[in-house]
Amino acid sequence: MVVMPDRVAGPLQRIPPLPPFVTPEDLLSDALPMLDPPSRMSVTDAAESFLRIPLRGSWQSFDRSIAPYTVEPADITQSRRFKAVVFVGPSQSGKTMLLQTTAMHAVTCAPDPVQIIHMTKTDADAWVEEKLNPLIMNSPAIRERLGKGRDDSTFSRKRFRGMPLTIGYPVPNQLSSRSQRMVLLTDYDHMPQRLGPKDSPEGTPFMMARQRIRTFMSRGCVLVESTPAFPVVDPAWHFDPAQPHLLPPATNGIVLIYNEGTRGRWYWECLDCHELYEPRIDRLHYDASLPPGDAGAAAQMECPHCHSLLSHRHKVTMNRAALAGHGGWLHEGARVDVETGKRELVRIDDANIRNTDIASYHLNGAAAAFSSWSEIVARYETAKRRFEETGDDIDLSGIFYTEIGVPYARRDIDEEGAITVQTLRENLRELPYKTCPSWARFVTTSVDANGSWFAVAVTAWGLQGERMLIDRFDIRQPLDTARKAKDHDGRYRAIDPGKYAEDADTLAPLLDEIYPVQGENWALKPSAMVLDFNGPVGWSDNAEKFWRKMKRDGKGHQVFLSIGRGGFKIPDRVWYASPERGSNGKKARAIKLLNMAVDRLKDSVLAAAARLEDGPGAYPLPHWLEEDRLKELLSERRGADGYEKKPGVVRNETLDLSVQALAIAEHRGLNKIDPTAPPEWMTLSEVNPFAVWTGPGRVNQGEQAHTATSEKRAIKWLRR
Repeated sequence: MVVMPDRVAGPLQRIPPLPPFVTPEDLLSDALPMLDPPSRMSVTDAAESFLRIPLRGSWQSFDRSIAPYTVEPADITQSRRFKAVVFVGPSQSGKTMLLQTTAMHAVTCAPDPVQIIHMTKTDADAWVEEKLNPLIMNSPAIRERLGKGRDDSTFSRKRFRGMPLTIGYPVPNQLSSRSQRMVLLTDYDHMPQRLGPKDSPEGTPFMMARQRIRTFMSRGCVLVESTPAFPVVDPAWHFDPAQPHLLPPATNGIVLIYNEGTRGRWYWECLDCHELYEPRIDRLHYDASLPPGDAGAAAQMECPHCHSLLSHRHKVTMNRAALAGHGGWLHEGARVDVETGKRELVRIDDANIRNTDIASYHLNGAAAAFSSWSEIVARYETAKRRFEETGDDIDLSGIFYTEIGVPYARRDIDEEGAITVQTLRENLRELPYKTCPSWARFVTTSVDANGSWFAVAVTAWGLQGERMLIDRFDIRQPLDTARKAKDHDGRYRAIDPGKYAEDADTLAPLLDEIYPVQGENWALKPSAMVLDFNGPVGWSDNAEKFWRKMKRDGKGHQVFLSIGRGGFKIPDRVWYASPERGSNGKKARAIKLLNMAVDRLKDSVLAAAARLEDGPGAYPLPHWLEEDRLKELLSERRGADGYEKKPGVVRNETLDLSVQALAIAEHRGLNKIDPTAPPEWMTLSEVNPFAVWTGPGRVNQGEQAHTATSEKRAIKWLRR
C-alpha cells in the first residue's frame, strides 16, 4: 500500500496498489485459444461439461434428461443446413434454458459474436440480473472465460475470451449494422412484430435478425423461442392429414414462422401397442362433469391407437425413452402416401425432410417437464366453465397460450356454421312488446348518444345472468320545452345532444317507465340507466350536466356515465372510477365514470346471443325486434386487437347498448349474487323500490316501497 504524505490541500485518500505486471507470455497464453478451430462438441454435450443450472433449490450440473425435448433443437443450432431454429411451447417448459445453453456453447466451444434479444430493455436487464449473471458465476468454466475489465460485464454486454455476448431489445438500431454469428430471440410473440416507423416499418424482428447472420454464411443461425400469443386468423381452420403438424395459422408471431419450417412434434411410444403418438392435452382422459380439481386429479393420457391409459407419474420415463429413440422429434417429410393422403414423418437428418432452411419444433403442454396434468386440466375446466357462464374467454385463451402452447381459436360470430341474422330470426321468442319475461327481476336502460338521436335499449335481467330486450327505440325529437324545439311551421328539429344540453331531458322519463312481468302481478321500473359518455362534440359536458341535474332530483344514484376501453388484455371488465386526467391537458372531471372493457364485454354479449337455448347467461331476442336491430347486434367482427365494424356496416347501436347493459348489470353485482337469496332490489316484493304491484286487492305497494326507510336502504347499497 502506497501512503502519500499530507499536503496543503489536506490529507489525501489512500491509493490502492497497482495490479501486477503482465508478461508477454501471459498475454500470449490468454490469446492463443482464440486461434483454435470451433470445437466439435454439441450444444448439449458442452452444457453437461461446462454448465451448472439451478435445480431443486441448488446449483447442479446440466442434465439433458430433465427436459429431453430441448436436446435436438439446441444441437441443431450448429447445423450448416438450417439458418433458423424455432421452438414453440408452453411456459415453464425449459425454453429459456435452451437459449442459455446455446449462448454458452459459443462461449466455450465456438467463440463468435452472439446477440440475445429480449422483449423490452427492462426485461433484458432483469434477465441478466436474475438468470444470466447467476449462471455465469455458478459455472466455473464460464466464469473463467469472462473478462476482468470494468466494462467486460454489464447489463448490455458480456465480453468473454474471444467473443462478445450482447443483450438487447427489439428496436431497429439493435438489429442493424452488426454482424452476429447467432441471434437469439426470446419470448418472440411478446415483442413488437413490426420494427421501425409506423408508416414505413423496416421488418419483423425475425427478418431483421436473419440479415445480421449473413456474413457468417452457413455457420450463422437465428434461434427463436416463445409461447404463442396471437389468436388463430381463421376460426374455421380444419386439420389436414397432408399437413399433420401444421398449427392453425395465427394473425402474427412465432406460429407463422413455425409453419414455414420442418414442423417437428414430440412423440411417445405406447407401452402397450408400441405405436407412436403425440402427447397432447386434448388426449387426456378425465370426467369433465366432476369439479375441476377432481377432474384434473384423475387425468390420464390415452393412446389414440389402443386406447390404453397412462398416468402422470410415467411422463418423465416416457420423455427419457423418447430421447433414447422410442419416440422423439418427428418432422414432416416431402412425400405423401397416395392411398391414405397422409404425409410421411421423418427424423431431422432424413434427406426427405421438408425443403426449408428453418428447423421448427412445437411442444404440447402435456409433455412439458415442469407442468402437471392435474393443474392444467383443473385450470382449463375452470376457465372453460367461466367462459360458458359469462362469455368472457380471456382466462381460457391464456390456458391455450401458456399452458397448452397452441394459438387460441375463438369462433367468430359470422364464421361459417356460427350464429347469423337468419339463425337469430329463426329463434326469436314470443314476448309481448314492453313486457318482462317471467324470470325477470330487474331492468336496466342503456342510452347511446349520436349526432342527431339517442339510441335506447331496455333490458330485463334474471338472477342467473339471462337477459332479454324488452324495448329498443330511438329518440329523435326534443321536448317542447327545449330551445328552438319547433320551427315557425311547428315542425320539430332533430335532437342535437352536443349543442343543446336540454335535449338530454328527454331521457329523464325513462327511469319512470313501468314494464309488467309476464304471468305476475308485478311490474318493474329501471333500477339503473347508463349513458354513453363519448358522443358528438360537446356531449360529454352536457352528459355531466344531465347527471348533476338527476342527482339534484334524487336520482343520481341510478344514472351512470359510461366510457369504453378497447383491447382484450385489460385486466378488469368493469370498474367505476374518476378520470385520472382530462383531455387536452384539462383538469380531470370531478365525476365517476363506468369504465367498460368493451371488447371483452362484446365477447360475452355475442356468446350469449349465440346460445340458442334458454338458461343461465342466455340472451334470447323477442319476436317484435326488427331485422335491422338484429343486424346491428351482429355488425362487428372480432380482430386481433379488438372488434371492428364489418365492411359496409353503418349502425351498431344494438351491440353497443347490449354492452352497456351488461356492464351496468355486472357493476351492480350480477355475477356475485346468490340466486337463492337475492338482494331486496332483485325481488318481486314490496321491499323492492323498483317493483310495482299491479294486481287487485292491495294499495300500490311499489310506491310504498319508496318510503324514507326503504329508499335509504336502496341508495346506500347502490352507492357502496
